[in-house]
Amino acid sequence: MKTWTKTTIAASLIAVTALGAGTALARGGDCGGFGPGGKGGWQAASAEQMQQRIAQRVDLQLARLELALALTPQQQGAWNAFKTAMGERAQKMAATMGEGREAGAPATAVERLQRMEAMSAARQTEMAETRRAVERFYGTLSDAQKKVFDADFAALGGHGPRGMGPGREGAPREGGRGAGRG
Repeated sequence: MKTWTKTTIAASLIAVTALGAGTALARGGDCGGFGPGGKGGWQAASAEQMQQRIAQRVDLQLARLELALALTPQQQGAWNAFKTAMGERAQKMAATMGEGREAGAPATAVERLQRMEAMSAARQTEMAETRRAVERFYGTLSDAQKKVFDADFAALGGHGPRGMGPGREGAPREGGRGAGRG
């Protein structure tokens, strides 16, 4: 793809994102019911809505990453495999979230710990699969592309510098949960 085409696509994505953000702010920060200030957040979404939103978010983030990387035709095969792996990861995440919500809150501390243990094992497997997909794709990148990938992968859940950390949404605050209780 020519550089001017990529630049045009990137400018279009930025314009659409800015337009959407401006519209959300004009509506008082309501972003369609998901996230802080929304109408019920993720818990109010049906499993299908949740899966659609996650898929849309991952698709957008992958499109941005692809533009930023300026891939060569020789890298497209590896990119497509990586993109498929990230899409499958998003589907699994949405399914797991839906299953957990449908199961309801655990009744006892033992049930809660059992669920946490099962979720931890599933997360460990997911991270190993993600790492393998990243390693396969990362090996095809130039040094400059690796720097871009390293900086931008956090948006896909890589939890790098722009991933979850203190003060970011969904992350524990300084002192952790229940800080200050005695």
